Amino acid sequence: MPLDTLVELVNGWGVEPRRAGARSVVPPLADHVGRAGVPASVADVLTDSELIQFADTVFGIFASGGTAARVAAISGLLTRIDVRPDLTLEDGDVRRRWWADADDALLAAALLALRAQLSDEDPARLGVCVDGGCADIYIDVSPAGRRRFCSVTCQNRARAARYRRTRRSAP
Repeated sequence: MPLDTLVELVNGWGVEPRRAGARSVVPPLADHVGRAGVPASVADVLTDSELIQFADTVFGIFASGGTAARVAAISGLLTRIDVRPDLTLEDGDVRRRWWADADDALLAAALLALRAQLSDEDPARLGVCVDGGCADIYIDVSPAGRRRFCSVTCQNRARAARYRRTRRSAP
């Protein structure tokens, strides 16, 4: 699953990101699940409540305190849903594949993407926006690796609020 698709799904369907951002309506499913690498036969039968449960599960990984907790959560979920690695040969190329029950395909795709992010990249680059009016998740791909906000909009809003606070408290 592409990480940007994972972020879109969690921020769009997760209860906490929608609550903090005052977004009461879940977005249309559109092609998010298809882009996540989930077969159409699985995506077509997903319900709103299943997508919300998925988003809340993944949000919990991002909101957990630190790398050790995230690793434990991902490992535990991968064990629980029984993801099985496999290899296939397509047009002479060996490809890595994985298999999981259809009910767990979306979560398996997300967990494997997060597993790769944590093991191959800097594990501290997963986060929840620090703006008080937001709880959207992000994956920091910036060169410096110091991202704390989900978007420039939240960063600007926080800076403007800090500026207003300092102006009010100035003599």
